[in-house]
Amino acid sequence: MQKSNSFTSEQRKVLVLSSLGGALEYYDFIIYIFFAHVIEKLFFAQSSPYIATLKTLAIFSIGYLLRPLGGIIFAHFGDRYGRKVVFLVTVLFMAIPSLAIGLLPTTAQIGVTAPVLLLIFRMMQGLALGGEIPAALTFVSEHVEGYRQGFSLSTLFAGINMGMLIASGVTTILSSSLSEAQLLEYGWRIPFIIGGLFGLASMFLRRYLQETAAFKSLRPKDVQKIPFVELMRHSSKQVFQGTLLIAIASVCVFIFLYWPQYLHQYFHYDFSLIVRINTIGTFFLSLMILVGGSLTDRFGYRRVYLMGTGALVLLSYGFFALLTIQGLVWVIFSYMIFATIFCILPASYAIILTHLFPTPIRYSGVAMSYNLAYAFFGGMSPLICTVMIQYFDSVLAPGIYLTIVACVSWSACYFGPKLITNVKL
Repeated sequence: MQKSNSFTSEQRKVLVLSSLGGALEYYDFIIYIFFAHVIEKLFFAQSSPYIATLKTLAIFSIGYLLRPLGGIIFAHFGDRYGRKVVFLVTVLFMAIPSLAIGLLPTTAQIGVTAPVLLLIFRMMQGLALGGEIPAALTFVSEHVEGYRQGFSLSTLFAGINMGMLIASGVTTILSSSLSEAQLLEYGWRIPFIIGGLFGLASMFLRRYLQETAAFKSLRPKDVQKIPFVELMRHSSKQVFQGTLLIAIASVCVFIFLYWPQYLHQYFHYDFSLIVRINTIGTFFLSLMILVGGSLTDRFGYRRVYLMGTGALVLLSYGFFALLTIQGLVWVIFSYMIFATIFCILPASYAIILTHLFPTPIRYSGVAMSYNLAYAFFGGMSPLICTVMIQYFDSVLAPGIYLTIVACVSWSACYFGPKLITNVKL
């Protein structure tokens, strides 16, 4: 465990380059949801508005559903050949599809081939993200073990969140400077092309990172031939618990991404205005995530996790109920309180995950838990929320869904097997 009161130069480089690279790659993945309202008109114009929305969000969800497979594939190489090599491969799987989507003809130009290609490109991005974020979590946690690990991992999540901020900022600029007709004609392509270029830049940045000491210290006999098999044989309970622990985070991330479209579609707020508010809120969230990391180091990750998920159990429905009171002040208030509570979760659940698994299968364990949660809880959230709103005829239905998932995650930590070591209570 590190005893110094400051990070080494190598650790600082790891934190900066990992966070910046994560921001650029995450932008590539989530820019789609910011332009979902445009994409559905260009690729599913023949369907009713409800069905077009479902199809567009289903393609978004496909990227999430493929994340476990991507995690298995990339984690195999990460646990056998090192964490760094995965960083250089996943970025290509993210950047190339982003460029391809930006250049993709619409349904009006090439017919049904257009949505099929759109689906394929999103599938590629889902595979890439399945390897990317777990690799980053493993990489950073092994470079900064023990000392200020909560803050270190929070910088990674703050960086990833900055990818959301960049996406929100690009959307704000385009939606404010271009008309609806211009967005439909060419404007929607710009953010995807920018994303592809960002991804290529990320690849060059990651060339300067060094492999972790934990992986390099493994003896040849410790390296597993098939890490996934070893994981399922000896650590399946940890994978199950990890999946439930991450479930609430995956749904919260979806809520942040879905916010502009949700407020525009169901409360008829001006989309460009909501995106501007979302951009400012995302910057606030990035700063608060760093505060959450410091709190995790100070009070212990299990305690902080239970406090955060418990608050979401009690208040999630209220966040959405506030939106029924017309006025932007209530939108902003709801967003800020929700962001403040969520910000304490990333560092705490990241430490939990990395402590659940030994070094030889750590990347595989983190990837499987993280990606299963995002596939089945986060990835299905767009469809679940849309169907619940329609079925219950209530715009508050997402609040019910968020409350249920928060209960599941809180219970997994409080009542689940005591698999987490070195816990401060």
